[in-house]
Amino acid sequence: MAKIYTIILFLLLSLAPFGAEAATLSFSQSADSYSVGSTFSVGVYTGSSDQAMNAASGVVSFPSDKLEVVSLSKTGSIFSLWVQEPSFSNNGGTVSFEGIVLNPGFMGGSGKILTITFRAKAPGEANLSFTSGSVLANDGTGTNILTGLRTAIINIDSKSLPVGTPPAEETTSEGKAPTIASSTHPDQAKWYANSSPEFSWTLPLGVLEVRTLIGTSPKSIPTVSYDPPIGNKKIDTLPDGIYYFHLQIRTATGWGAVAHYRVNIDTTPPKPFSITFPHGTKGVLPQSVILFNTTDDQSGISYYNVRVGSDVAERVDALAGGNQQELPSQYPGMYIVTVTALDRAGNTTSASADFTIEAIDAPVITSYPEEVESGDIIKIRGTTYPNSNVSVLIKQDEKVVSEENTQSNGSGDFTLIITKRFDSGVYTFTARVTDARGARSNESVPLTIIINPKFLASVMTLILNYLSLIILILLALAAIIGIGISTWYRLSRIIRRLRREGREAEKVLEKSFNLLRKDVHAHVMRLKAVKDKRKLTTEEILFLEEFEKNLKEAENIITKEIQDVSRDS
Repeated sequence: MAKIYTIILFLLLSLAPFGAEAATLSFSQSADSYSVGSTFSVGVYTGSSDQAMNAASGVVSFPSDKLEVVSLSKTGSIFSLWVQEPSFSNNGGTVSFEGIVLNPGFMGGSGKILTITFRAKAPGEANLSFTSGSVLANDGTGTNILTGLRTAIINIDSKSLPVGTPPAEETTSEGKAPTIASSTHPDQAKWYANSSPEFSWTLPLGVLEVRTLIGTSPKSIPTVSYDPPIGNKKIDTLPDGIYYFHLQIRTATGWGAVAHYRVNIDTTPPKPFSITFPHGTKGVLPQSVILFNTTDDQSGISYYNVRVGSDVAERVDALAGGNQQELPSQYPGMYIVTVTALDRAGNTTSASADFTIEAIDAPVITSYPEEVESGDIIKIRGTTYPNSNVSVLIKQDEKVVSEENTQSNGSGDFTLIITKRFDSGVYTFTARVTDARGARSNESVPLTIIINPKFLASVMTLILNYLSLIILILLALAAIIGIGISTWYRLSRIIRRLRREGREAEKVLEKSFNLLRKDVHAHVMRLKAVKDKRKLTTEEILFLEEFEKNLKEAENIITKEIQDVSRDS
């Protein structure tokens, strides 16, 4: 490609008229002074008022300790062809260019070659100059008509821009830059613990090509081309730092303006740190004081979370030079405090330390009632530290049912009168004290109070306890009596029926025997009548006598049994 440009240059020069006049290379800037961290543009121009020129080249020098090149732009350049694409080196502090203006060349006082966008790095004076350069006349022989290399002085003050200020989108005469969005890093001013950012944009109608670039310069020109064009891009893992994603879209009218999107990546947690106790790790005061501090190289410390044991964490703002925090008031005992440092990306580092709150002496109970009736006043006396708060915990089955408070006098004596009504049962109570400094004691040895029910309440309780049993007994007796009456009534009916039937049987039997006796008597009379005609045999006489005897005995036995049945019924 360079050979082709050289041939074209030769042909153009061979066709150009002869003549040589003065030409210059110079700089143009909008201001002489900028702040550290700001970006600004400097134009590189050529001037040839008396003679047309058709080629120019040069090397711009800048102090790399105070400036760095962000991007180079050819927008608005008088060059039609580039023998050497504009390039820069921030390490060497140089910008190089070489281009051609087609016939009839350029003639004028100010012809723009390119625009350099710098970022101010450090305060001081920065000089821009040309270390080499040439301007060739459009005279057919390529006469170097350069007679002057101008310089520029840029002052950089120490006032810095706020951290997190994203660069503004670049717009040109070609239209507004495309809008870039990121699902992983949606806010350009915030830090994220995600090292693989994703970007997306909307492709306009007629798009032909897309160029992208990711780097640390906020105004670079993208160089990675995609044809066919793409609408999203995911970047593989990046090191921690501030990066800029650059996007440019080409349509039939040419390349559009470049869009820039800032991402802030911090995957490294804050530096390890320790917790110290300026007043020691042991003491009777309930509120310990701790000191802690750490730093974060990338996003910086956002805040700290301070937690004692399993309590809810308390948020503490990060202060420059260290943080001192008074812990919440605690009862006597051993505790663990944990401090978690969070940077602006959400990375965390934690530190823990033990501390002990020592107890002062518990109150001494000197008088209390061992037994009271329900509803009676309970009076408790004791001694402790002067002018201190005494708290009495009343428990039943290890469950706190009441907490009563009183104040000791100047001599340390205290009296607690409890008017609250408690149900009957066995209760224990303990006492603890908080002195004027806030120091606390452990609970005293548990003491027992028995609360008995009153007499009327006892009677009512007895009645209620036994009434149900009495009612059950009465109901059982009533059931037994009812069953007995029913049974007696049924038996009486049976007995009456049996008596009635016995009398009826007796009458029937008597009637039957009468009939039988009558018939037998008739037969006997006939036998006796026969006696007058003939003499009865001995057997016949014995039969008659025996038959009358047996008949009489049978009648007596049956009559007696019927009478016995009637009498038993």
